[in-house]
Amino acid sequence: MNLLHKILWEGKSKWQVLGAAIGAFIGLLLMLTAVQLYFDLQKLLDGEANPNDQYVQVNKKVNVFNTFGVKSTFTEAEIEEIESQEFVQKIGNFTPNQFKANATSKMMGFYTELFFESVPDAFLDLKEPKFRWSKGQKELPIIVSRDYLALYNFGFAPSQGLPQFTPNTIKKVSIDINISGNGLRQTFEGRVVGFSDRINSVLVPLDFMDWANNTFGKGNASESSRLILQVDNPMASELENFIEDKGYEVSSGRLIGGQFGILLKILVGAIATIGFLVLLLSILIFILNFQLVISRASEEIRLLLQLGYKTKQISKVLTKNVLKLYGVVMVSVLFVLFISRIFLVGWMETQGFQLSTNLSVLTYLVIIAISGLFLIINFRNIDKNVKRLF
Repeated sequence: MNLLHKILWEGKSKWQVLGAAIGAFIGLLLMLTAVQLYFDLQKLLDGEANPNDQYVQVNKKVNVFNTFGVKSTFTEAEIEEIESQEFVQKIGNFTPNQFKANATSKMMGFYTELFFESVPDAFLDLKEPKFRWSKGQKELPIIVSRDYLALYNFGFAPSQGLPQFTPNTIKKVSIDINISGNGLRQTFEGRVVGFSDRINSVLVPLDFMDWANNTFGKGNASESSRLILQVDNPMASELENFIEDKGYEVSSGRLIGGQFGILLKILVGAIATIGFLVLLLSILIFILNFQLVISRASEEIRLLLQLGYKTKQISKVLTKNVLKLYGVVMVSVLFVLFISRIFLVGWMETQGFQLSTNLSVLTYLVIIAISGLFLIINFRNIDKNVKRLF
């Protein structure tokens, strides 16, 4: 076999075969990436990738009439209609403050006006035992949107010459919260106890909000300008269509559906098509290169056949080379695919989505199908060209 290998490959250029192998690597990688992305995208659209975050925040669109004092709030009838939808499991109101509030810090030397909101505890995305308040308590626990901390660190703090904070260090900072209304004024020791990835707001306990609104505000139940919904699937087209039909807005930026979902699928399809074309081209280059190897070694092959070698023996040497090359290509593709997937899954987790590090069954089936097609085409081509010389 070593003699056959030397006769067939001695003095032959291997750069063309190497180029075909690189083409096969690129084409196969693009194809498998597209298949896996399509599978992941389908999970996102079906809501399977974020099963623990089935909440969206809904508000009415602001129009010119709101500029002149018309309130953009939900009526009881509208809330009942939303609650009656099949895809809505639970509905909660945002309770806003009816009093003036500001925050000051002598240590950091800043002052800012504030707004507060409260939601029922069942809609919070963290179970924080310190997020409790009772009448007479001086410390006011606060939950802040994680996005707000980023805005402070990279927007407000640099422009005002204030220090930046990590999530842990800001929890140790005490801020004076001054609230006033009805001729009354009181100061509380505000302390951040947690960060929300679900709700973009500054939250205080509902018990505090009810007490403060009664003491410093009007005391009556305020109309809801925002609602928080627990739904079956925040990515569902039924939810998106309902929101669009009613002229509402979803303030959660995680709805992936409708035209955006279609555009993503088109993009994935384009990647798959390019990968398939590159793979076909690499198969063609493999075929032409091995035809060229056989053609250039035709005299040696005929001599070997006259000496008693079988066509299968000669074909076997060439098919082994194809198998080795394709094996290296496949291992390289899988390695790159798994490494890139680990980074993708890690990044998606930071966005609140859960994906498996394992490849989908569909991806493995495509690997098997493409590998079988690639090898069968090349094996048959080699065998046919060797037999022609017999």
